[in-house]
Amino acid sequence: MDSVVDYRMTSPKPLKIPGGKSFVVDNNTILDDIFLHLTNTTVKDAVPRPLTFLGRQLTIGMSVDKVLMTSFKEICEGTLGSSDYRAIAREYSHVLIKDFPQLSLGNKSSLRRFIIMMDTFYDRSVKLVISCEVPMVDIITLQDTHQAAEDLRLLMDDLGLTQEEAETMNLFTGEDELFSQKRALSRLHEMQCLDYWDLPHQKRSK
Repeated sequence: MDSVVDYRMTSPKPLKIPGGKSFVVDNNTILDDIFLHLTNTTVKDAVPRPLTFLGRQLTIGMSVDKVLMTSFKEICEGTLGSSDYRAIAREYSHVLIKDFPQLSLGNKSSLRRFIIMMDTFYDRSVKLVISCEVPMVDIITLQDTHQAAEDLRLLMDDLGLTQEEAETMNLFTGEDELFSQKRALSRLHEMQCLDYWDLPHQKRSK
């Protein structure tokens, strides 16, 4: 398994956006200010713009030119898949996401979509800004929740597994998933660095 460079140990340079110090802001008003800063247009004057790819259309959020404003519910809690995120990454150089919750193993579906989305954005140097009530270091908590534990118990029952068998199969340790989450946290920190923001948008994967 590849190692992960832990950018959480680095000191990022301030970004050239309102707020300046992080790509995580604590309220939607600041996110609106960033949208205005990037586009010279208010969010209320932005419009939905359908993306056409693979013979179908995807309409998400409000956009001006290469800047998209959307919500966590719209982009991570729906039915979007990797091809959708690739289409978004090709079209937009900046993506702003409102109402971002703290993610945990209790909402695996949303967490996995976010990791897929973020990896796609990272690969194409898409600039990501989110509004969240918790600090960046707490956006993803790797500790299990009661709901996640209940999901595991039901899965064990369905498969007829003992706890020892489940542990052998990594149903409890989830090493690959934990690795993906730790890598996501590191990449999130790297993506707030000025050096990353200075990278040109890659419409195709690098």
